Amino acid sequence: METLKIAFYTDSYLPSIDGVVTSIIETRRELERRGHEVYIFAAGNKQTEKLAKKDHNLIVLKGIKFRRYPQYTFALSSDYSDYIRQIKPDIIHAHTPFSAGMFALRAKRSTGAGMVSTFHTYIFSESALAGYLGNSKLAVRLAKSAMLKYTKWFYQKSDAVIAPTRFVKNILSDNGIGKVHVIPTGVDFSKFKRINRDTARRKLGIKKTDRVILYFGRVSHEKNLDFLVRAASVVCDDRTKLVLAGSGPYLQHLKRVSKLLNNKSVKFPGFIPDGLKSYYYSAADMFCNPSLFETQSLVSLLAAYYHVPLLIPDKTAQVELLDYSKCGIKFSPDSIWDLAGKVEEVYSKRKSFEFDGVVRNFDIRNTADRLVSLYRKVI
Repeated sequence: METLKIAFYTDSYLPSIDGVVTSIIETRRELERRGHEVYIFAAGNKQTEKLAKKDHNLIVLKGIKFRRYPQYTFALSSDYSDYIRQIKPDIIHAHTPFSAGMFALRAKRSTGAGMVSTFHTYIFSESALAGYLGNSKLAVRLAKSAMLKYTKWFYQKSDAVIAPTRFVKNILSDNGIGKVHVIPTGVDFSKFKRINRDTARRKLGIKKTDRVILYFGRVSHEKNLDFLVRAASVVCDDRTKLVLAGSGPYLQHLKRVSKLLNNKSVKFPGFIPDGLKSYYYSAADMFCNPSLFETQSLVSLLAAYYHVPLLIPDKTAQVELLDYSKCGIKFSPDSIWDLAGKVEEVYSKRKSFEFDGVVRNFDIRNTADRLVSLYRKVI
């Protein structure tokens, strides 16, 4: 079958790492493995430009960083309008509705290529907006209204919109955004290695008898980690530990909260290098991403791959994981006591959970099949 030329546009890219960057890298790798050409137009800095010297299909859109969230860059200008016309892409794929997304729209107009856009981030979530704007309810309400109008305007310009879950599709549809296709963000599970639990614990200095609740990921306001740290006062004891692995702008705040609560069972190992990630997942008894903000949750998918049962906040996109395997238990994100009860339930049933259905459905090879099928429909 004829191969495609595809241009990705993104506001975040290496050396920053988040769920969007990870999904772009892994999707690109799988598409190129199939013979497709993938170009990445990424807002970035001098470090990104260094990467572009070795990666000739990486084009850096120069811009400025957000001071509060430095992994995001606002692209100010693009000198590559002639270049995109020379490439003659079959598909423009916007991974952001913001600055790089606007350049994606410009590329669509100048090349006549089909365009799809993925809704990766719940950008009009009140909890996310509060992280940028503080606790002013009026400011958050006004920002949400403006963001909804902008989101609708942007995604209506695309030939197709990708939602990673039905949960997200319903949100978009309820806000007047159509042409939405559910295609999960895939994970290349083949690059991860399960490690014997005792071996992992010896490496990390965790006792065999400890019960470990793991969170892994970015430490930011919208992840609802305050809830998890407060819950630790009820859930944790000398035997039960909460490990918040990762770094981000909210880390010092959470450390202060934990200190004020005098909870010595909460551990903050900080940034975890790739070589140690498998050890943390393999050492855990259960995994909890308490975020109400997720459109899917890649870290929860990885926990499922490592056969770690999930504590899933109810009425969120993560609940859909239970449709593929009995990989965890829901808890009320409004009740610390409900979470405490579910921790006990997960631990008592820890050998009865199943994960293969989740891993199968979200494997990058399966999701790439669906993505390429959509690309061909849009051309």
